[in-house]
Amino acid sequence: MLNRAYTTDSPPPPKDQPPKEESAKNEETKKEETKKEAGTGAANSTGPESAKGKGEQEGRFPSRTFGGPEKREERLFPATGPLSLPGISLFLLTAVGIYYYFTTEKERVRRERANKTKKVESIGTPEVGGAYELVDHDGNTVTDKAFHGKFHLVYFGFCHCPDICPDELDKIGDALDILDANSKTKDTVQPVFITCDPQRDSPEAVKEYLKQFHPKFIGLTGTVDQVRTACKAYRVYFSKPPKVADNQDYLVDHSIFSYLMDPDGTFVDVYGKDREAKYMAEDIARRIEMFRDAGRKL
Repeated sequence: MLNRAYTTDSPPPPKDQPPKEESAKNEETKKEETKKEAGTGAANSTGPESAKGKGEQEGRFPSRTFGGPEKREERLFPATGPLSLPGISLFLLTAVGIYYYFTTEKERVRRERANKTKKVESIGTPEVGGAYELVDHDGNTVTDKAFHGKFHLVYFGFCHCPDICPDELDKIGDALDILDANSKTKDTVQPVFITCDPQRDSPEAVKEYLKQFHPKFIGLTGTVDQVRTACKAYRVYFSKPPKVADNQDYLVDHSIFSYLMDPDGTFVDVYGKDREAKYMAEDIARRIEMFRDAGRKL
């Protein structure tokens, strides 16, 4: 083989020149490294796009679907504040608690007032009425139990009274007429007249005196001690002059009240001189209705 001669115009072949195949491999390796560096740089970029991508991977930003509107999570109640579920629950619990407190407190106050009223009524109710034995205007012995089973209106007076006793007995008669005009209260009240002047008011005198008034009146008299016992039971005050000559006229000072007693002989109410017949009739009718509402019969 002939040796090729090189001229000075031709550059000498480079020493250690790699083969073509090895050179191609090196080019591919460089390209791959360049791509990796480019990817690493993009990943390490601090721009908004890279942060958003990183945020999407970590779940801090909602992913967006291209080609449509952005979807956001909608909540009926806010997470915090007075309109949140905990805030509304607390408000409802507070309202229920306040309602319960005031309801129970109102009922407690009502019960206390009712108990106080009962105590006042029991304390304020005098012990009026009691056992006695007298003689009626027909001469028959009568006790307080003879009037049990009916309401009875008791008045203490005397037959020689010039004005007050007749006025009060007339008023009682008018009240009885009003009551008897109503079928619910007809014949439910018995009027009773008890004299506080037994020395002059005999059974015959009492009977004659009561003819001027309502026909239902029953008159009672008796000895001085018997009359005094009855007056004491009803807390009736009476007094006559200490020194009275025979056949001398005198007046008896006494209480001016009409006492309403129930069918058991228990004191119900008292009516003074200032009470009119209409008031008495209406109040007695109300008491009778209360008595029947309690399941009692007349």
